[in-house]
Amino acid sequence: MSAAALVGIGAFAGSAKTATPDASAVTLAALSSKVSPLKITKVTATSTGTSVRTTLKITNSSSVRKPALHAWLYLAAGTEKYTLGQVTVKSLAGGANTTVRAIHRAPARAAKGKYAVLACTGVYSTQNCRASAASVRTSPATRARPDTGVMLDVARAYYPVALIKKYIDLLAANGGRFLHLHLTDDQNVGIESRVLGQTLANADLDDGVYTSRVTGRPFLSAAQAREISDYSAKRGIALVPEIDTPGHMAAAFALLEARHGTKWVDRIRADESELDTSVPGSLALATELYTEVTRTFPSSRTVHIGGDEWGGGVTADQRVRWLNAMAAAVGNRQVWAWNDGIDRTAVKRLDPRVRVTYWSFDGDTEDEAERLQRRKHRASANDLSAAGIDLLNYNSYYLYEVPSDLDEADSAYTVADLRTNWSLRTWDGDSGSLLPAPMSGAAVAIWGEDLENPPSDALLRWSTPHVVAMIDTARS
Repeated sequence: MSAAALVGIGAFAGSAKTATPDASAVTLAALSSKVSPLKITKVTATSTGTSVRTTLKITNSSSVRKPALHAWLYLAAGTEKYTLGQVTVKSLAGGANTTVRAIHRAPARAAKGKYAVLACTGVYSTQNCRASAASVRTSPATRARPDTGVMLDVARAYYPVALIKKYIDLLAANGGRFLHLHLTDDQNVGIESRVLGQTLANADLDDGVYTSRVTGRPFLSAAQAREISDYSAKRGIALVPEIDTPGHMAAAFALLEARHGTKWVDRIRADESELDTSVPGSLALATELYTEVTRTFPSSRTVHIGGDEWGGGVTADQRVRWLNAMAAAVGNRQVWAWNDGIDRTAVKRLDPRVRVTYWSFDGDTEDEAERLQRRKHRASANDLSAAGIDLLNYNSYYLYEVPSDLDEADSAYTVADLRTNWSLRTWDGDSGSLLPAPMSGAAVAIWGEDLENPPSDALLRWSTPHVVAMIDTARS
């Protein structure tokens, strides 16, 4: 589904100097309640062992042709939902119908038992989903090798292309499976973006490094990003680009102010670093950014939509609506999100295909009252796992690196502590809390805000033992 189809054509109409967020663009609330014109009228399903065969009958309920889209299929039993996969629904003329058939393997996380098959189009909601009348009985597939990887904060620290390739080599040599690139944060947008006005024409070039004339920070060009994307594909490592919304947008706002002016940006921001998710322009902007990043990293089948460290005043319902809308915006790609935007009361309304990178229950706050309040409302890893949500272990105690001077003693302690006390079931810092079953993967996250020197081979050498220890322990 295109950005224009999702939020309304013309959401950013006008010239670069005069454009304003279009008030006619669809609001988040309206989008979440909108019924998809391609309506699933019937779902039938059968199963044999781990295989689930599904047949969908789909009708275009409108009078005009609608473009091709993707329907997502889930196993559903009560509040539990497990993603089966997607099917492509071809473009349909007004009033036309079609039949789509698919075979998927039951996910290993789904226990043996009876499930309905749920089929959904558009933004995830009860209006856009239909369940099979009869249940299927499945046996789970053998648990797959854990998805393990590295996250690099390429927003706040500039990683040369050659160094990123070396991290890809590190993962390939040790059985890792993905590289997660955190591209945006308050301090910088680490990637070329025509949507934000961060282009090569507005940058200075020195020794192969582009530096924004607005933020004064270096960034990767789209050509460099494609070089990284191609290299990761050749090495068999999945690349996961992250555009963090709606928070951590201060650098993006600075770029947009330079392009459109302060009044334009004031219409879409809630504060100095967060989009106002209640206004149409915010949804339009975020959708354009996700559309752009999928073009920049064409081989990537997954997009991380951020969703961490929300500001106050945003309800649990507004957060889950935003996450579901962003999941729809990335179309047929898999979607990841941080855990701390998901409240316990909203878990059942979260699009089940969102894979949650679980880093902290309480955001590691030192304020005791805030800590207790967050734990009262936020979804725990147990809550998400019980609902069938797929989790990746980003435990901030064992798996986060916020390096400064690359102290070898710190690295050695971290590795020993991880090998002794961490597993894929360890979810709440170093509290000892364990999930009944392991998460499906993990990553070492290397954050850049405290680095005393730009990333180099020294950082690679310093972080390698931690990465290797995580991959080894996850497999054990």
